Amino acid sequence: MSKELKNQLIQQRKFYENILSGMKDWVRVIDKDNKVVFMNEPMRKYVGDTVGRECFRALGKTSPCEHCISNRAIFEGTAITKEEVVDGRIYSVVSSPIQSGDNSVRYAVEVFRDVTEKKAMERLLIEQNRKMKSDLDFAKQLQHKILPENRVYNYTMKIASKYIPSEILGGDVYDVIEINDHDIGMYMADVSGHGVTSSMMTMFIRQTLKNLGEKAIDPALTLQYLYHRYRELNIDDQYYITIFYGVYNKNTKLFTYANAGHNCMPILLKEDTVEEIYIEGLPICTIFEDVEYDKNQIALEKGNKLLFYTDGISESYHHEKGFFQTQGVFQICLENKDKEIETLIDMVIHQARDYATEEIKDDIAIMVGEIL
Repeated sequence: MSKELKNQLIQQRKFYENILSGMKDWVRVIDKDNKVVFMNEPMRKYVGDTVGRECFRALGKTSPCEHCISNRAIFEGTAITKEEVVDGRIYSVVSSPIQSGDNSVRYAVEVFRDVTEKKAMERLLIEQNRKMKSDLDFAKQLQHKILPENRVYNYTMKIASKYIPSEILGGDVYDVIEINDHDIGMYMADVSGHGVTSSMMTMFIRQTLKNLGEKAIDPALTLQYLYHRYRELNIDDQYYITIFYGVYNKNTKLFTYANAGHNCMPILLKEDTVEEIYIEGLPICTIFEDVEYDKNQIALEKGNKLLFYTDGISESYHHEKGFFQTQGVFQICLENKDKEIETLIDMVIHQARDYATEEIKDDIAIMVGEIL
């Protein structure tokens, strides 16, 4: 070999070694006998020069690794990955076969990348996600516990309901308030959006109306009060609340009601007919400084039923027929007005889900009150 060619080979070798030494990762080459034939400078500085020695000794071990990835890389001819701990630090190790000119594999190149901080971050994220899930599960339990019980209120109205959030936490809320011995307040509300923000707003609605006491007898004034309390929160314009609120007086048998933008009108089921209780009203939002709400009254009799729901039901979608709409709920009520209220609720939910050609992506809330 000429001196010039030999110098070129030496320079070329130094060039490649300099490239490998300039890497932050550790690089070494292992032969079939598990001997180290090359180490880049970063690895040599950290573990010492182990060229010519068994590869496992550089990792502080006294015997070969139980699952040697370099042996596998050489004999299987494919790259193998594992994690290795060296002096308490975690490395991702990739061992790749090196083919010679005759396509045989006699060596494997190992690349060690320090992933200690990455693994610590992963553990932190897993722990934070676990805690977040635990907190959300608790919030979900709390959200369900504050919903009204299925029971008789003020010895005059039997209530049954169901709530199915589209996420862990939902934005629908409803309640029954025993204002006094003869007045029962009841509402169905829907907060824009889903998740934690919406669920917090449902708590605001519930506590605001609960704290009104006797003042909650007038539905129109109640919604106006809720409107102003909401504006005091200074929430972004993108959020809003729709709510239908009514009060039943067991002495007069009158149901007085008002609406703040709720587009799913309650349905009244009587012995001989079914009708929608319709009244307009602006949603609870921050757009207007002040609003006023109208109120109406209807007389109820023993056996009459009031069905409240949210648009998770009416907006269940069929790709050919369109939305389920109020008409779908109305038709179920018309055909099953004599059914028990628990059965009626199950039928509405089942048929809305059966109608949809894809999963319902909104919260489902439904409540039925029956006059005793």
